[in-house]
Amino acid sequence: MISHELSMIQLNAPRSAELASHVEAFLSVGGTIQELVPFTYVPSPIRHEPPAKKKAKSASKPRQTLKVDKLTQRDIDRERRAIERAAAKEAEEEHIRKLAETMTMAQAILRVGMSRRTLIRIAEKGGFKFQPATIAEKPTSHKIDEAKDTSNAERIRAFKEIGLTRNQAREKIGITYTCFIRLLEKFDIDYPKAFSRPACPKTNSI
Repeated sequence: MISHELSMIQLNAPRSAELASHVEAFLSVGGTIQELVPFTYVPSPIRHEPPAKKKAKSASKPRQTLKVDKLTQRDIDRERRAIERAAAKEAEEEHIRKLAETMTMAQAILRVGMSRRTLIRIAEKGGFKFQPATIAEKPTSHKIDEAKDTSNAERIRAFKEIGLTRNQAREKIGITYTCFIRLLEKFDIDYPKAFSRPACPKTNSI
């Protein structure tokens, strides 16, 4: 091991002598050699950093979406229309009630253009009545045409003589069954309900 180191020194002796001559020449001309402080590694101090704060996630509200299919939409529309109709009927009933406080039914018919039956139904449902009708507004009874009754009675007697049934006679005259009975009672016409057919003559067999 020592012999190896000696051989290395001997091998580098010429280079070392050359380097020494260069140094001596440098110093002779006024040069100076500054010895540098050897570098010493100093580790940096350990930094104790606080743990990084995690950013709080903003609470995002879920997006609420309303999905309405066709069937549900129809139900909603149907219910809305029913509510509107009910509100319209209530407003109509209240309007008729106000009219009934000062008007007769005939006057209300002219004002609102509704039929008598409709106004009666609304009044019965609402529990109110119209003002009593005057004599001029009361419906007149149906007047009987005496001349026409007499003419129809003569025709009934004629149809009876030729053997028409009651229904046939009524249809020929063009009157209702009630009117036909009224004429029979009024003019004391004994019109049979059914005519008996004449019996067929018997033939003697030979």
